[in-house]
Amino acid sequence: MKFKSTVLSALLLVSAAPVTNAHHGWGNQYDTTKEMELTGVVKSVQWTNPHVTFKLEVDSGKPTAKLWTIESNSVGNLSRMEITKDVVPVGANVKVSGFGPGPGANFGLFMNHLLFLDGPKKNKEVVFLRGAAPRWSDDTIGSDDGLHGKIVENDINKRPKDIFSVWTVVYNDNNSHGLHTILAPGAAPAAAAPPPPPAAMAAGAPAGGGMAAAPAADGKIIVCSPKSLTQIMGTPYPVQVIDQVAKSKKIIFKAEENDSVREINITGAAHKVPAGLAPSLMGYSTGVLDPSKKKLTVTTSNVQGSPDTVYTETFAISDDPKVTAEYRNRLNYTIKSSTSATTQGRFWQYQPGASVMPYGCENTK
Repeated sequence: MKFKSTVLSALLLVSAAPVTNAHHGWGNQYDTTKEMELTGVVKSVQWTNPHVTFKLEVDSGKPTAKLWTIESNSVGNLSRMEITKDVVPVGANVKVSGFGPGPGANFGLFMNHLLFLDGPKKNKEVVFLRGAAPRWSDDTIGSDDGLHGKIVENDINKRPKDIFSVWTVVYNDNNSHGLHTILAPGAAPAAAAPPPPPAAMAAGAPAGGGMAAAPAADGKIIVCSPKSLTQIMGTPYPVQVIDQVAKSKKIIFKAEENDSVREINITGAAHKVPAGLAPSLMGYSTGVLDPSKKKLTVTTSNVQGSPDTVYTETFAISDDPKVTAEYRNRLNYTIKSSTSATTQGRFWQYQPGASVMPYGCENTK
């Protein structure tokens, strides 16, 4: 039996998490209203973030030959989908489908599916689009169970006992895939944000659009720009909380996206920015760690662009044994700004064997 993926089915599977920023201006770069197919030879593979990129030569050896840039998911997400660099070798004869170039763009395609036409993997299909069904074959490579929170540690005794662990995003849950507004009891919810284009969904980008990629002076497209505090706390990639209190009176928060690192100072003193400390994208943070290590309360200020704004943050492991599915399986997070009455939050989930991988983002021409 064969299946056809559609834009509609992809949209139905996407989480509509709000805010932060996408990697590209998807609406201009790709036409996400329909899929197109290409057949050609893989000429090169660039296995780097924020998106894996292929060069595909169509009509090789003919006067009509064209070299297409084929883009797909991020390295980390593909790895978690069991799709690794050696899956698609240079020289492979393949058919691909995806979203073709938008108005004014040339020879670019965001790949959702790839089918091997010959060789040892003949008729095997790689499903690159998270949440999509196979397009041509039942013999597939790739699974998105890890991204959708389906890989769970069922033995509660093996789950984290405190906040110090690696925590992953559940992509099909609006409360995990990015920051959302936490409503006061009895408050009416705001209108849902529109879902992201399917290409952005595949990349793991948060919904709600985002800033478009910008050209640099050397002609490269800038897609690896640094992220601010609130953007990183809304990241759709795994994070890790590391206990270095005994060693340096710090807690380290690592986010896979952009290889971002935050330092939270556990000084025991009231929050105060050191004299002469320049504002930074992550700001200056102090924290109070509960003796059980199950909750961390953080005060952050001196954030570049808004140094006078103070953020109050909480990290807490789910610790209610009555809720078995969530018990010690989630890291809950909230953030509130001194300039807003709104509290935002999200959760990450524990996944056995998960890690924060090197991001190593590269700007591409």
